[in-house]
Amino acid sequence: GLYGSNKRNVYQPARAPLFPQCEETGGPFKVAGPAWLGPLHDVDVVEGAAERLELPKGKATVHPLKTKDRIHGLLTSVSEELPDVPLYYKLPELCHTVHCLCPPMLEFRAAIANAGYRVSSYHKEPQAVKTDAPNRVIWDIIREWCKKHPPKEGGKKARKKKERKQKQ
Repeated sequence: GLYGSNKRNVYQPARAPLFPQCEETGGPFKVAGPAWLGPLHDVDVVEGAAERLELPKGKATVHPLKTKDRIHGLLTSVSEELPDVPLYYKLPELCHTVHCLCPPMLEFRAAIANAGYRVSSYHKEPQAVKTDAPNRVIWDIIREWCKKHPPKEGGKKARKKKERKQKQ
């Protein structure tokens, strides 16, 4: 809802009313949207564009592209994404929630694949993972990582708060 003074209105993020907190983390839900749940890319268009970029010099377009390699990399990344998984997880945000260091992306993706689920990257976010694994599996992997690499006891804010209490 709306709160704040007359000079500046601030909108508080909405919360999901049916579930007071996340079963995995205990944190509150944030509502976002709308979300596009259909396919993001036309596979035929992506493949066709990639094929045109791979044409030999003589058969390529009249005006060569200076960013050909970057475009080809983006098209390759798009073509390797899971087309039926609309949302993704950002690994640093998952780890920030439980105050632990991030596991290497390859190790995290391998854990998802070894659990029997499909996994891919997301073309727009290098630290993102698209997967058909349920939330429970993702958080189980993060919890196991935390057991092997325990989070530090209190962060910077916790240490400063502790120092202030000791001074009083």
